[in-house]
Amino acid sequence: MLTFSHLSTYIPTYFFWLLRYSSFHLFYPTADPAIYPSGYPSGPISFRVPALHDSYDDSLSMLTVPTQRILTFGFIAFVLIGLEQGLLGLFVAELGTKLARSPEDLGLFFALHGIGSAVVTGSALIGWLEQRNNKRIALASLSLCIGSFLVVTGDYWLLKLIAAPLLGLGFGGLSMSFNTLFVTHFSQKNAGLLNVLNATYGLGAVAAPWLLAQGLLTGSELFVAIALASMVVCLGAWNIDDRIPTRAAITSKNEQVAPILPLLLTAFAILFIEAGLTYWMPSLLSDPAGDGKAAAAYMARFFFWFVIVRLTAAALAVWVSTLGFAVFGLAGIFCSLVLVLAGTVPLADTSFTGAFMGLIFPNAYAWMLTKGGGGTTTGAKILLSAITGATLGPWLLGWVLPYLGQSAVLWLLSSLSLATAGLMLITHLNVEYRKSGRPQ
Repeated sequence: MLTFSHLSTYIPTYFFWLLRYSSFHLFYPTADPAIYPSGYPSGPISFRVPALHDSYDDSLSMLTVPTQRILTFGFIAFVLIGLEQGLLGLFVAELGTKLARSPEDLGLFFALHGIGSAVVTGSALIGWLEQRNNKRIALASLSLCIGSFLVVTGDYWLLKLIAAPLLGLGFGGLSMSFNTLFVTHFSQKNAGLLNVLNATYGLGAVAAPWLLAQGLLTGSELFVAIALASMVVCLGAWNIDDRIPTRAAITSKNEQVAPILPLLLTAFAILFIEAGLTYWMPSLLSDPAGDGKAAAAYMARFFFWFVIVRLTAAALAVWVSTLGFAVFGLAGIFCSLVLVLAGTVPLADTSFTGAFMGLIFPNAYAWMLTKGGGGTTTGAKILLSAITGATLGPWLLGWVLPYLGQSAVLWLLSSLSLATAGLMLITHLNVEYRKSGRPQ
């Protein structure tokens, strides 16, 4: 059982590693061949990033206050969306019991949440809208604020459905903006800092169910806290513009770029799996006669391992490839769920799957962006496909669960994990095969 003593030990350690790896990658950035052809510089350097609104050429600007604000509010924003995600499945399961809603109704809530995320991500693919929207981070924070207030207001299901896409707009906007800014600013191939950022998301995700499990805060109180903190981010990040000019791939002219379709399918499947597990696990573990604390404790442990592994991945990113991390995580999810289906491991004892899940998305995203040639447009396509998976996954599982049962849900998620790992490996091998110059 995750206790206060555990968190009092690991949370300070988390911030130590956050500071250590943030500073490491600021002064010793991953050796991007576009900037350092010979690899890492021999000594400390002033970190340099491409100017936000200039064309991507060889002109680089020194570290500026806006970039420092990207780091500050990026980490804060990811704590908030982590809190929202760690809380959402538990809170909606509680709402379902309180308001007597069916699994199909709860699936609709999750679907509307995903639609909100898809809308804000898709806006990045509309050229004229992208050019005019320089307040996306602030507006996403405001949407998260309003949605958090609405979801805890009254007992009207319609009001909850209105809150769902607003929460999704906030989650999707902040996730897309800061993921793109971090990858672009801190080197296209820097998975280390991206893992730290997404570990910060995990910190929020583990804190929410832990606070509920310990009875320190209610779900409603947590959403109010998210709303207030989101307003702080909105005001503090008002002048942060996340528009990144599209540039050609940083790879050499002879390097092959993966077809976009396998990358989009990969992104779709990964978020289908992640959202399916995190949203529906509380319902799979729920006891109609209980108070939900067992499910909350499970999710706290799940996201605890989620955080620890993402920090570990940040430390090992120099030596382990992003593809290796992601495939290992998918294989771990597959094996874990198969053990549950075989009756070897009880579902309630599988919180360790959070460790495998924590490896997948940030590393897969960095790998997909690199293999797809880079650029804002590619990143937006990948994230839009991922959010679509997060939208359809919980909704479809909401229909599978009452008709086919828990085993069907687990079989579906395990099979999809294995298939996705295979697709990533095939895509990688195909690109490497074409790079070798051999005919197809």
